[in-house]
Amino acid sequence: MTKQELITALTARRDAAGLTHAEIALRSGLTERSVRNALSLKGNPQMSSLLALVDALGLELQLAPKGFGERAEADPGYRPVPTRIGNAVGSAAAPAASQAPRSRKRST
Repeated sequence: MTKQELITALTARRDAAGLTHAEIALRSGLTERSVRNALSLKGNPQMSSLLALVDALGLELQLAPKGFGERAEADPGYRPVPTRIGNAVGSAAAPAASQAPRSRKRST
């Protein structure tokens, strides 16, 4: 995810929640100006501001390896790591995986 995609996702969450910059500022402890600047198209929030914004929007920031989840589409036998993200990826890939027969190799 690029910085621009992250800001776009945070802005979409703000819009979906119907929150104003002032309301997010109250929830996050940031100034309204900081919120406005961080969520602008040229925003470049510091990590502490980003974490405060994410929390104020009812989200949490998680890190995943680049390309995480892509393998679920390419490999029907893929089993995600048992985490909330892995389970979500596994659930999303389940219909495609259930249609394709799985082959298992036996150890000799």
